[in-house]
Amino acid sequence: MEKKVNENVNEIKETAQAEMQVVEQQEQALKLFVERESFIGNDGKQYWAYITKGQVRGRDVKIDFAPKDKGGYEPLDIVFSINDKAELIMTKETMTDANGTKTSYTSYKVRNADELGELECGVKPSRDSDKALLTMLINQLKATANK
Repeated sequence: MEKKVNENVNEIKETAQAEMQVVEQQEQALKLFVERESFIGNDGKQYWAYITKGQVRGRDVKIDFAPKDKGGYEPLDIVFSINDKAELIMTKETMTDANGTKTSYTSYKVRNADELGELECGVKPSRDSDKALLTMLINQLKATANK
């Protein structure tokens, strides 16, 4: 009996997730870039860091990005094989669930292009502090652009 209840709960969760839909998308107007920098890990191997550099109130800041999932390092490597700098695309999106509840969020991806076309991969700020720094950087860029 318990197995049947668990199956029903899982089915309800899957149905609710399937009914969520993105109803609005709005791309950020500012142009920001993510750079790939190499570093040597504690094991002596070379790794890549994905960062956006900027200045907030006169301080140099670095905002770290990571792929959305662990499997995302391979497509990120392909995107950055074109160039060690890629455009950061930020999209404001609103999702509505089955109950009509709207949730707003920002999605992030990096984009590079060559003669064969565009390559994109989803990323996310690594930590909450990176989100805070990104917001500060964007607000400062907007303020200086409006002067």
